[in-house]
Amino acid sequence: MTTIPEPLLKIGYNLLFSVGFALTWPYLTYLIWRRQPFWERLGERLGHYPKEIKDWLKHPSRPVWIHAVSVGEVLLARVLIRELRARRPHLRILLTMGTPTGRRVAEPLLDELTQIVYVPTDFYYSMMRAFRRIRPSVLILIENEIWPNMLWRARKMKIPVCLVNSRLSRRNRRLFRIARTFVRPVLQLFDWIGVQSADDMRRFAIAGFPQERLHLMGSMKYDVANLASDEPGKGREVRRIAGWSQGQVVLLGGSTHPGEELVLAEITRELRKKYPELRLMLVPRHVERSGSILGELASTGLKVVRRSELDKHEGIDPDVLLVDTTGELRDLYATADLVFIGKTLTGTGGQNFLEPARYGRAIVAGPHMENFMALRQEFQSGEAIRVAASREELTRELERLLSDKKSREELGRRAEKCFRENLGAGGRYAEILLTLISRAEDGIKHPC
Repeated sequence: MTTIPEPLLKIGYNLLFSVGFALTWPYLTYLIWRRQPFWERLGERLGHYPKEIKDWLKHPSRPVWIHAVSVGEVLLARVLIRELRARRPHLRILLTMGTPTGRRVAEPLLDELTQIVYVPTDFYYSMMRAFRRIRPSVLILIENEIWPNMLWRARKMKIPVCLVNSRLSRRNRRLFRIARTFVRPVLQLFDWIGVQSADDMRRFAIAGFPQERLHLMGSMKYDVANLASDEPGKGREVRRIAGWSQGQVVLLGGSTHPGEELVLAEITRELRKKYPELRLMLVPRHVERSGSILGELASTGLKVVRRSELDKHEGIDPDVLLVDTTGELRDLYATADLVFIGKTLTGTGGQNFLEPARYGRAIVAGPHMENFMALRQEFQSGEAIRVAASREELTRELERLLSDKKSREELGRRAEKCFRENLGAGGRYAEILLTLISRAEDGIKHPC
């Protein structure tokens, strides 16, 4: 297969990257002006670090550099760091991220052995400066972070690069295949690649990743869902304040997207004719939509109460509780009897459903779960999730589960069983990565 010579590829990439940056600079300037956290840390994105970071990096022990672009990836990094430290408590780690929200999630990890900074922009100069300052022993990229200048610089400094918890959708696989002539030399720069599923192994190989470096590891998303930072008692307290008894059945719509709230409310209204004990709890993905959702639900004739106003109406027993607060979804899963996964009916891609599975909830979803196909297949093979192809089928699935409590509880038990059986990818990654880190520290030329 014809590939572009690397020197030409480097020139072309850096030219296109610089032109693209110049064209978008007015918009980026606006973002910098609007987002103070971005402005305050702008130097880090160019490879310039404050004194406390420079002093930390002067330590004779070279750190492990872990990059996690945003919130989801930072949560995966938290699992990985926990497992690495459980086996090697004094390992020094530099964690980089690309977004202010990711940084906020990472801040609790700060200690004398862990520093966090923004990832440098993928300019040649920025990456060169950052690598010279950081001097990592190993570079670990979470999921699908592929930045050519970062990878080229790592190879130049003989730093092994590991890609962990990777997955590749059908769409991305097609894009890689179309651009294979251009990207194949870059894909060869990964020394070790851990993928989530056998399907991902096949897609990565077809896309042009070196097959001999692909390793089936499972998904750390299970371990993220198992992080002990939630308080299920808070969710049960919300149910008590609402006046919902244990005899009532709560359907929770988690991380819903536009259109799904009205569909769930109309289904609830229809099913309540036969099952008056049914109650609906809606947790929209974007809480700022709460006002418009209230307007939509007015046509259903159901009694709707906002979560933020629940204390004023304690024991009111609403037909629908609209959660217009943030940070409670994880705890609320523990109080539901049925869970509908948002962004699967009117949206595309779906949402992570491992948190309700952890609590043994009966899970129902629409057909659009493109971003979680490996998880969906795992749960469907264990009969641990119900997937409805349409609104009508969703209504029928919910009615079946409402009519048969034993079936509903068994579905929840299978979901929890499937969840428990897939825990542990973080530990498996840590075992392998620590071996690679030790070999890199010992100066072995090709530790992977």
